[in-house]
Amino acid sequence: MEELNFEQIVGNTVSLAGHRFDVRACPDQYLGALSEIIGKPQFPLRVTAEQRTRQPFLVMILESPHVDEFIGDPGPAKGFTGDMIRNFLQEAINLQDVDGFGLVLVNAIQHQCSLGMSTSEHRDKIFRAVWAQGGQENFVSRLRSVLRPGDVVMNCCTKGNDFELNTPLRSLVEASMRHHFPEIQTIRRMHPASWRTKSWRGVAWRYSTEAKDNSGAKTESQPPAEELEARNKELESQLILLEKLATKDHAAFKAETEIAEIERSVATLSAPDALVTIKENEMVRGSSCTVLVMGDGSQRHMKTSTFDPDGSITTKAKSLVGSRIRTTCWDPKDSPGRWSSQGYFRNIYAAE
Repeated sequence: MEELNFEQIVGNTVSLAGHRFDVRACPDQYLGALSEIIGKPQFPLRVTAEQRTRQPFLVMILESPHVDEFIGDPGPAKGFTGDMIRNFLQEAINLQDVDGFGLVLVNAIQHQCSLGMSTSEHRDKIFRAVWAQGGQENFVSRLRSVLRPGDVVMNCCTKGNDFELNTPLRSLVEASMRHHFPEIQTIRRMHPASWRTKSWRGVAWRYSTEAKDNSGAKTESQPPAEELEARNKELESQLILLEKLATKDHAAFKAETEIAEIERSVATLSAPDALVTIKENEMVRGSSCTVLVMGDGSQRHMKTSTFDPDGSITTKAKSLVGSRIRTTCWDPKDSPGRWSSQGYFRNIYAAE
């Protein structure tokens, strides 16, 4: 299993202005039998997951370790999360015979994606970047080495803070497990940190690869194809702006941008970022799309039947894999960010 260069991925994803962070990996661990864990003040064991016994196991998946997990020797759920697991796990899953199960904790990403700061700062962006650059493969390899017949897998990853714009973190992990381990059935529960609230302890979150993955909430649907096509035709006359940008004629681009301001829509230009890979014919909100996976772990998508029927934009995107790129998206003038904030893109260009 190839080691992840976590420090390099972080450096390519966010600017930290000298902030130091822990680069150690938090190991997957076997923490003992559930009968010796539930209701106890501490976990009875902390040994490597490979040292698990032959009995059936509950394999709990968390997203990434935070601050408490790196006090002393790294280990999963060393702080408040561990307290919640020991106190409320039985309420969350109702296993009939806890004496027959042991517990293994596995972080989808073993490194400290929060970088020791608030999880709202960098955690989601770093998680997505690591996941896209070897983290998913690393997770699958580790999970394959741990699982045994009869095990129960419990996905307790958080959805993240940016779930309204990107696929929730827990759904990324769930999709990977369903693809690589189709024979297993997962139990989906909220992150143990939320179990302090009684009403969240037994809640099964709804699996979705869409944004806005709120439990019980409706997933936002894609606008009708007719609306998108009409909007596209109306804006085709403005595409010269994009051609000027592609040829780096910035004076012409600036002038025509000023003209575009009087139109109903304007081109929203993304910040430069590395294009990691391309996914073709990916289903997004019920439509076949070309999906760009960016260096920061985010994704941008384009409905090909409407915006790329001849495949020319997808072909151009393929030629730019590994390069820094910028994308454009048409947003209504009176509703800035309406489409670009949802991850749509219309065209792609090499960044300077």
